[in-house]
Amino acid sequence: MINNNVINYYPIITIMGDNNVGKSSLYNILIEKYDSLVNKIPNFTIDKKYSEAIIKNIKYICIDTISYNKITENNFLVKNQILLSIQESNLILLLIRGNKLNLLDYKIIDYIRKYNKQAILILNMNKKIFLDNDFYALGFKFYLINIKNNIDILKLKEILYKNIKKISFKKKNNLIYNKIYKKNPKNIKVAIIGMPNVGKSTLVNKFINEKRMFVNNKPGTTRESVYLPLNNFNNIYKNIVLIDTSGIKKKNKIKNKTEKFSILESYKTIYKSDIILYIINGEKKIFCKQDIQLIKYIISKNKMIIIIINKIDLLNKENILFIKKLIKIKFKFFPVITISAKLIVNLSYILNLIYKIYNKSKKIYSTSKLMKILYSATSLVLPPLYHGKRIKLKYIHQIKNHPLLFKIHGNQVQKLTNNYKRYLINFFYNKLKCFGNIISIKFQENKNPYQ
Repeated sequence: MINNNVINYYPIITIMGDNNVGKSSLYNILIEKYDSLVNKIPNFTIDKKYSEAIIKNIKYICIDTISYNKITENNFLVKNQILLSIQESNLILLLIRGNKLNLLDYKIIDYIRKYNKQAILILNMNKKIFLDNDFYALGFKFYLINIKNNIDILKLKEILYKNIKKISFKKKNNLIYNKIYKKNPKNIKVAIIGMPNVGKSTLVNKFINEKRMFVNNKPGTTRESVYLPLNNFNNIYKNIVLIDTSGIKKKNKIKNKTEKFSILESYKTIYKSDIILYIINGEKKIFCKQDIQLIKYIISKNKMIIIIINKIDLLNKENILFIKKLIKIKFKFFPVITISAKLIVNLSYILNLIYKIYNKSKKIYSTSKLMKILYSATSLVLPPLYHGKRIKLKYIHQIKNHPLLFKIHGNQVQKLTNNYKRYLINFFYNKLKCFGNIISIKFQENKNPYQ
């Protein structure tokens, strides 16, 4: 988590350009990691991505942006995000493919002039060819750079370094720096997962109190996982990092490569996260098979889960109780919250529960407490017989936390039935009150010293 008492001001370098000019490729090159999905599909990137980068000894913030050809759709949110990207920048890298400017390029250049921002034009070309006189008349520096050429990239970094050194940093830049997802062990990474159009991006926007994520009734609006630390938006929940993801569809409903890449990114995000907020569209008034399969997949990856029924403003009390009952039949040890992201109902309860569940996962339990629970469980329901002899569970201790893992030692423990193993896990869930967490128990056979 960023310490706001330490004054760290960093220049903001924003990559802008028309459709499919190589913005995400350049972004990955500058931040030196594969953070933004690169695809030849037009308009693939539809949300801004922030990351820290460094050239020599200077740190800066690099931003990947939406293609500005989306302005032609008269979408107010798109235009607003593009203008905001220009305003918050110290330097704009305007990426152009080829040797000609189009009408949209000129329009963006007019906006850059309006806000009095520094800009460098990068002509992403394979060959050094004749340039239009228009480039010389713009009043901006421009360079012929092939972003697939390592020598050209070194040249670009040198140009960038010289320009960054001249930028005078303002205090407000620290706010942008705080938006970056930092790899800090104190951060709780919370992924928002669910099927398309269940209200994931609406929920994120309400949490951060700004129209940061695009929201649309059309499924598939979010394509990449976007990290949003709450430390810049909320003084209470400082170390929670929200991750908005693309909706996960069935394989037979994936229409194109865009959807395939987006869904794969969502599965990767599950693996990287600490807690999953699994969102269900309450408007459908059912708990469907795909929701069940996705939740089982998340559990198989040992991820903590909070199940959220969204859009309760469209349901009556009977509908809500019915869906809750269906969920509890399948997943009785995971909390179920009913919310309306649109009307901001029960959102603070989600954040408080995140802390509660996370703290439980990090807890270290004493062996004596675990032994008492094991003794109570085996006294209430005796372990089964094997070849006429009672299986004995003698000792339990904690192996690790986050997720919680215990080991039970005993005689013939490998012969325990799955039903009895489930009984033990359920018993520990109830006694430790670890709802939302994953509890795993390993069994180890005691060695006979006389064999």
